[in-house]
Amino acid sequence: MFAKNLTSLRKERKLTQEAAASALGLKRSTYAYYENGKSEPSASILLKLADFFQVSAEMLVRGQLAAPPLFRQSPEPQPALQKDVRVLAITVGEEQQENIQYVPVAAVAGYASEFNQAEFIERLPHFRLPKLGPGTYRAFDVQGDSMPPIHDGYILIGRFVEYARNLQDGNRYILVTKNAGVVFKRITRDAARPARLILTSDNPTFSPYSLDLAEVLEAWEMAAFVGFPTVYQDSFPLLNERLQGIEQRLDRLIPKS
Repeated sequence: MFAKNLTSLRKERKLTQEAAASALGLKRSTYAYYENGKSEPSASILLKLADFFQVSAEMLVRGQLAAPPLFRQSPEPQPALQKDVRVLAITVGEEQQENIQYVPVAAVAGYASEFNQAEFIERLPHFRLPKLGPGTYRAFDVQGDSMPPIHDGYILIGRFVEYARNLQDGNRYILVTKNAGVVFKRITRDAARPARLILTSDNPTFSPYSLDLAEVLEAWEMAAFVGFPTVYQDSFPLLNERLQGIEQRLDRLIPKS
């Protein structure tokens, strides 16, 4: 219904797909995917489409578009789009269920610049996982060892966070940033400067640093991770060494009987 309504509205306005896409700030191929049903827009793009065509979002998704634009009722008031809304491109399977797109190491560098382009997202590998609950998910290769027990070579699965106000202090997020690429950190709001985030690693050898909220293009809250035995085995000697160090300190603290 959405794809049919979108096509009908564009033709009523006598616009080409390229003209409509340009007016909306999208690539023509991205807009074309919406009309042919290959991709679905995020909530923020859906509202932008509804505003552009002067209909409500619900009418665009579910309603029957029969009357010409001049005779259509005024759209219902929509909440103003917040500055922290992030554009999200997704793909769906044959049963219209969202895929989990997988961003491997080789694609991470390009992801920060192409993350909202449907054709780029469609080229990424995808899969499904049970028990994740409602939401949109994406998987990223983990690089480095700043966030144990998640190590270099693991795959991290994040749940999409659309609004900055929903970021929770102390939780772990994959952040897609304008200048620093894709990072995985625990975040805290800077009490003195609410527009900044403090990014902290769980590995104490890495120092915290701050980041302007405006630098964040996407935020994905950690929902699950996939580990591999070989990676775990490589980290075992270090873990064992730390446990031995703790045991030695306990021996010095506990008096001999």
